[in-house]
This record gives sequence, C-alpha cells and structure tokens, in this order.
Amino acid sequence: MTFTRTNSGRSNLAAFLGVKYVVYSEGGEFDKALGRSRTSIDAIFWKGVFSRFFPGLNCTFRPMGSKVNLIPFAQDVEASKISNSIVVMDRDHDHHRNCLIKHPCVLYTYGYSWENDAWRAESIISKLERISVEGVSPEVADDIRNKCRNFFSDFNRLVFVDVLCSLARVQGVHREKFWAIVDSRNPHRLRVKRDAFKALISGIKANRVNPFRYIGDERVIPERDCYGKLLSMFIYNIFTDCFKDVTGQKNLSREMADVMVAEHFQYADLSADPDIYNYYSAVVDSLSASLQ
Repeated sequence: MTFTRTNSGRSNLAAFLGVKYVVYSEGGEFDKALGRSRTSIDAIFWKGVFSRFFPGLNCTFRPMGSKVNLIPFAQDVEASKISNSIVVMDRDHDHHRNCLIKHPCVLYTYGYSWENDAWRAESIISKLERISVEGVSPEVADDIRNKCRNFFSDFNRLVFVDVLCSLARVQGVHREKFWAIVDSRNPHRLRVKRDAFKALISGIKANRVNPFRYIGDERVIPERDCYGKLLSMFIYNIFTDCFKDVTGQKNLSREMADVMVAEHFQYADLSADPDIYNYYSAVVDSLSASLQ
C-alpha cells in the first residue's frame, strides 16, 4: 500500500506507524525514495511545542522539505479529505497576505518562522543558564536584551519594506544573500547598509508596476516579521560569544546551534515573551479540542 499518494493512504498512515496522528512539518531535504526528509530542525522545534503544550499527543513527525510540499496536505486537512493528520509550518508573511489556512489541525509559527520564536533574547539567556555552571550575570543578560532591542529598532524599515515586497510578490531581502545588507563593522551594534538599502529601494521602484502600499490587517512587528534567517544569524553571533564564555568551547556551528535552540523551546522561559506563550497555548488548545 502507498500511504502518501492517496487520501485514504494518508489517513491510514498514522495507524500503520503505530501512532494516532502524523504531524507533517517543513524542513530537511526531501527524499523521494522515503517520501519525506530524513532530518528537520523545524520538526525538532515543533516537537518541543507539543512536548510543552500538548505532552499527551500520540504522534510522529514527518518532515516534507519545503513549505510548497506541505500546502497540499494543509489544504486537504482543511477540506476534510484526510484525517489523523496535523500540519505545522512557518507563517512567513501569510497573515499579512490574508492567506492563512484556517483549521485547528493546521498550525503556523507565531513569527515569520520557527527561528523568530526560538532565537529570542530570553530564550538564549535561558539556554545559557542551563549550560552554565555559574549562570548568566544580570549584566550579560541585559546586554543581550539591549542588542536585540537595538536590532529591531535599526532594522525596522528594512522589515517593513520586506513585508511590502511579500505583498507584491517581489523579492525584498535576498533569501540566500541576506547578510550582504548588514553593516557589521561595529560588532556591538549592527545596522543596515545604507547603500545596499538604497539599492534595494531603487530596484523595487524600477521594477514595480503598481505603487507599493500596505494592504494587510495587522501591524508589522520587526521581531515577528523579520526574515527568520536574518534574525537568527544576528542572535546566533551573540549566542556563540556567550557560549564560548560559559563553556570554554571555541566553536559552535550554526547547524548545531539551531538544533540546540529549537530543542530548547520546550524549556525556555517564556514569561518575558507572553505573546508567544499565549499564541501557542491558544492554537494547541484549539487543536486539542478538535481532536476530542
């Protein structure tokens, strides 16, 4: 039986795997032979979400690579074509485009991506507390918070332009060469390169057909709407400096740091991030009620 090609097959996949639900996520490189990705940091993050907010959920995760691969699953869940299935994915700027799939078994991140929700000042402070013998001093914690506040202030205009580009379906912040727009000459306070930002605006104006304007229903919030990989690279640099100080280890790869921070979401102190706590608590409660 091929479980991934028919609606009945997908609905029966959970039972075949010995669980009640299959959670489809983004992440990893899709393996056609397996019908899924072998690994996924997105799935690690969402495992942490469910461990924290829905510890009794009997499920297994099935990462499917890109979000494009997930959308048909989410649409079939919304249309009640498949059962025993949950879809979790990055929000991106879909809420600004008013194109979220609204179903309790289709869950989105609070921010642009899982990175926006896991790579946060309070989360990395709490992670450093867990791996440090002496803990994190108030001075170090405040320095991390101040650097993050400055980043959101200094990158606010860039984030807003990126959202406008998303609404117009044109490229804003480059999704691969995103760090090229960052002026990192002052490691204590990164800023947007003025020339690169002006070039971005000029390119947008030259290629646009209609005037750019915001047509969404929600306010643009830098920490929520910033391109996730840009935000996480910024906070990763802060985290690695502190990681070296508290552990004595010289190197921490980006991949391993992502795994550490994604896994830590289930333990992170979210008391200082009530919007994130309340969001995930609400969407998981809605999911739980729909599965009764």
